[in-house]
This record gives sequence, C-alpha cells and structure tokens, in this order.
Amino acid sequence: MTVQKLNYFMTSWSKGIAKGIPYQLKSLIGIGLYYTAIELRGDDFLISQFHEGNFIKSRTVTPEDAIEIAANYRGEQVIVIPDEDSITFNLTLPKTALRSLEQLIESEIQTQTPFDASEVNLSYEITSTDNGEVSIGAQIVPKLKLNEIMDKAKTFGLSPIIAIVNKTRMSEAENINFFQKTELHKRSGSLSKVLGVALLILIAAAIGSPFIQRHISIEKAELLNQSLKTQIKNIQLNQRELAHLKKEAQTIRKFAQETHKIIELLDTVSKAVPDSAWLSRYSATNNTITLHGFAKDASEVLTELAKIKTLSTATLQSPIIKDLSKNLERFHIRAKIL
Repeated sequence: MTVQKLNYFMTSWSKGIAKGIPYQLKSLIGIGLYYTAIELRGDDFLISQFHEGNFIKSRTVTPEDAIEIAANYRGEQVIVIPDEDSITFNLTLPKTALRSLEQLIESEIQTQTPFDASEVNLSYEITSTDNGEVSIGAQIVPKLKLNEIMDKAKTFGLSPIIAIVNKTRMSEAENINFFQKTELHKRSGSLSKVLGVALLILIAAAIGSPFIQRHISIEKAELLNQSLKTQIKNIQLNQRELAHLKKEAQTIRKFAQETHKIIELLDTVSKAVPDSAWLSRYSATNNTITLHGFAKDASEVLTELAKIKTLSTATLQSPIIKDLSKNLERFHIRAKIL
C-alpha cells in the first residue's frame, strides 16, 4: 500500500513539473502575454501583474505613487469591474439566428435588465454549439458605472484600455473586452473566387485548344448553369420572405386580439401605482408582463401591483437601482397575467 502511494505521488509530481516547464521557460526569457490588472479597493487601487494568465505580484497604490509603481508592471492595463456592477445572462438560439445576434441580445437586455441597450457596455461570446443550436454567454456593465471607475483610474494617472469582470480569465482579456463589441465573422467570398478562377481557366483553355467550339459550348453551359443557380437562389429568397411575411401576419393578428386586454391591464396598473411613480416601458409575452419605470419607493409599487386581481407573483427581476441625481429608484418588475 505504501509503494502504491509513493508511485501515485511521484506520478503526480512529475506531471506537475512537466506542465509548469513551458510557462517557467517563457517567464525566464521574458516572452508571452503580460497584463496589468487594476482593481478598485476603497479609495485606492490594487495593481496586479499577470503573465500568460498566471498571477505574479500585486501592490496597492495611492494617487501619489500610482504612476511610479505602474511603470514597473508590464503589458496592457486592464480595469477589473466588480461582480456586483455587472449583469450576466445566457441565450440559446438556432444557428440561423446568428445573423441577427446583436439585435437579439439588445432585445434581451431590454427584457431581462432595467437598462436600455444604449445605456450599457456589452461583452458576449459563443460558449457552445450543439444540434443546430448555439449557446451565448453575455455580460453587461452600465456605462455610468464603468465611466465612474475609469474616471477615478485616470485621476491616479492610470490608462486602462481593456475592461473585464472575471479576473480568472485574464489571458482572454482582449476577447472579452467591454470596450469593444465582438462582431460576427462575415462569410468569405471564397465561392465567388473559385468560380472566377474556373472561368479564367476555361478562357485560357479555349485560346490554346484546337477545339474552340467545344470550349465555347462548355462556357455557354456554365453561364446557363450560373443563371439557373441565380434563379434558384432568388426563388429560395422569395420563399423565405413569404414565410417571414406569413409569420408577421400571424403575429399582427395575435397582437390585435390581445391589444384590448393589454390596454385594460395597463389602465388598471396605471391607476394602481402611486402618483410618485411612472412607467417608462413595458412588454408582454407568454401571459407575462414586464414593467420598467421610476418611483420614490419601488417596493411600494410592488405592493400595489400585488393587489391587482388580474396579476399574480409580481416580483423584482433585478436589484433596485438608485438614481441619486433625481432621487428616484429604477425598478424592473415581472408578473403573470391571469
């Protein structure tokens, strides 16, 4: 039994040494990706050095010594947003919806958070693909909060150009940066390039071949084939457009049927909420209504909504956010329609 434990220990030890050798070599000769992480700690900042995603050292800095200390840290400066200042949500979509991914994410921001898409900085990534579906992980940070942290960093003489939330993913900082939107890669025009090269080859063969008439016939056949492909593509586009229009027509008919009920419900909600509160927008889907607005006391709004007989389980969908400039609370409430 002791020999088995010794063998297990030696095997684990050798694997750990083998895994650490590449990183130690990079660190020794000074290559690899360096980042300087900046975290707000009370009135000061904590500066940390990362190399290839591994923590090296850290130090708390004040406005007086920040610039001098930061000069000894390598790599781009990365501001780390506190977890409580960000909101995370996930989406599962068919692969065909990737063309409209950003529009769908903006819609989810308005539905699942108390913010409009223009009020936040967004970072998202494709986390998995399976059976024709794509899973998306998205994070948002309110622009006001991000600007507040950035302004304080600048007073210390710091100039971060990357912003992330999860410090454990420091090696991926460029890819999950809140200062830039990840764009979906456009489809390349490789097919059209191949067709162009094929056409040039056919022309060259026709010039150098004694069978010019035969090659001309082939060229005509290719042109006819291309024309048929174009027509088929147009037919497919028209079919998709027709299916889209039918779906929109069904949506409009359904909306018209439910409009009267929603108007009555909104009238009831407007009468129920206190005079000091008002709604900025709403959405209604799948027998659920979502309300966004402002009030001096958001909990009072929740209490009054609970008294409406046509609603049930009215709950806050996100933390109440205080707007100090207006002395109001921003609320995001969802309830079931009975």
